[in-house]
Amino acid sequence: MLCSRGLHSDLSPSMLFFSPVRSLWPEVRPLFSQQDLLQRNLQELRRSLELMDTFQHNILEETEPFQSSVALQPVSFQLDKDGKHFGLTLDTQGFSPEELSVRQVGRKLRVSGKTEKKQEDGKGSYSYRLQEFRQDLDLPEGLNPEAVTCCLSPDGKLHIQAPKEEADRELTIKRSWEEEPQQREGSQTQDSTAKTHNTP
Repeated sequence: MLCSRGLHSDLSPSMLFFSPVRSLWPEVRPLFSQQDLLQRNLQELRRSLELMDTFQHNILEETEPFQSSVALQPVSFQLDKDGKHFGLTLDTQGFSPEELSVRQVGRKLRVSGKTEKKQEDGKGSYSYRLQEFRQDLDLPEGLNPEAVTCCLSPDGKLHIQAPKEEADRELTIKRSWEEEPQQREGSQTQDSTAKTHNTP
C-alpha cells in the first residue's frame, strides 16, 4: 500500500502535462505549413525582383544619353549605278561637313562621323549626347579611283561619286623615223642662225 501510494504521488497528472518533451527525432511539421512557408519565401523573392527591376530601369533612363557614345551607330546607304557613273548615298542627317570624314586608300573608302551636342534646360542641369558612326566600303572594279568626289546635300545626304573607266581606248601611233629628221632639221637651222650672228 505504501509503495503504491508513493508511486502514485510521483506520477501526478500535473507533472505529466508540464514536463518538457524531448525526442531523438527531428520535429515533423505538417505538409500544409511547409507549403505556406515556401509561398511566403517566393512572395518575398518576387517583391525583391520587382524592386531590382524598377531600380535598373531608373538607372538606364538616367544613363541613356551616354549609351550612344559607346556603340557606333549604323548608317543606311544606297548604291546608284548607271552607264557612266557610280554613286553612293549615305544618310548623315545631324552631321555637318566638319564632323564628317571620307578617307580613301586605293579602292577602299572609310566614311566616319562624330558629333557632340550639349543641351541645357535652364535649371542648372544639362544633357550631353555623342553620336558616332563608321562605314567601310569597297569601290567596285572598273572605276577611276583618282576621280572620286563627295558632297553633302541640304537634306543631310552624303553623295559619293566616281566615273567609270573607259574600257576601250584607241591610242594614236606616231612614227619615230619621221620625228628624227624634223628634229635634225630644227637643230641645223639653230646652228646656222648661231653662225650668222657670230660672223662680223
